[in-house]
Amino acid sequence: MAEAFREGRGREAASEEERIERKRASALRYSEKHADHIRQKRRQWKAAHPEKVKEYRDRFNEVHRERVLAEKRDYARRRAAQLRKEAAEKEGRRVKARKRYAANPEAHLEYQRERRAAQRAADPEGYREAKRLRNKRWHDSHREQENAKLRAKHRENPEAKREAALRYYAEHGGEVKERRRAYYWANREQQLEKQRQWRAREKRRREVGLPVRRIHRLPPEELAANRAAADDFFSRPRNPRELAVLRSEPKPSPKELAVWARDCERARIASAIAEDADRARPVRTSEQRAREATARAKREADAAEQARMDAIARLINDRLRHEPRRTAPVHAPRPTFTMTSGGLSL
Repeated sequence: MAEAFREGRGREAASEEERIERKRASALRYSEKHADHIRQKRRQWKAAHPEKVKEYRDRFNEVHRERVLAEKRDYARRRAAQLRKEAAEKEGRRVKARKRYAANPEAHLEYQRERRAAQRAADPEGYREAKRLRNKRWHDSHREQENAKLRAKHRENPEAKREAALRYYAEHGGEVKERRRAYYWANREQQLEKQRQWRAREKRRREVGLPVRRIHRLPPEELAANRAAADDFFSRPRNPRELAVLRSEPKPSPKELAVWARDCERARIASAIAEDADRARPVRTSEQRAREATARAKREADAAEQARMDAIARLINDRLRHEPRRTAPVHAPRPTFTMTSGGLSL
């Protein structure tokens, strides 16, 4: 009886395992057959229940913390190795390309010309757009270098740019004026603010005694001649006769020395402002000094007003007083009281 019972239990367990295995195989076949549909439904469910997805992920990370950290470390190592491999391969291709170009530059340039001609013939609009984007990317990544070259070129020969600007204005003066008017009315508040800042800056310059800022442009030949003359004047040695003439000249008066020192200080300030990369710093400093001076004047005015009011109050007090002013301090020590059987006593 017992053996029959055990055999029945064994057959039931085997049948249960077979049923589970069949169910697992059926589910696997269904998932393989409807993989796209299952992925789509899973994505939809995740999009509809982000808070549950986060909850499940946080719970899994908490339960399997060591496993998750190990997988992240492995992924980081694989990613770093992949990036190093890609960088090495890219550098290798770059080295090979440079060697091929150095070996036969004419053939390389001819290949490039043929390829560009084929692209232009196949899609002219697409070729022009791609070329425009390439040029824009290059200029955006080399903007500072290109601007520095243009500034140096303009400093060496400003006449060429000035003449080109005059020619363009003579031919398109009406268009230039129209663009300026349109820009002004499109940015009117900004332009008015710039004008207010300019007037305030010029006013501060006049208040501190600085000259009006005026730039006098010179051609490159005259600039070079002036530099050479200055270097020759300040660097050449003086002979005894010239030194004797210099010593015999009348010495300037203290007033003339003060004026000369003031002019030198102004020149140094103007030079520092011109050479400073932050052109707005002197303006900010001047504005800060103006604010401090205004606050200081207000404090002094308040103190003077308080002193005046105190004097008026003292005068009125003296006129209306019936008794002479006390010489003892206002907060005199109070008398001491003691308790007795008869009450309070001094």
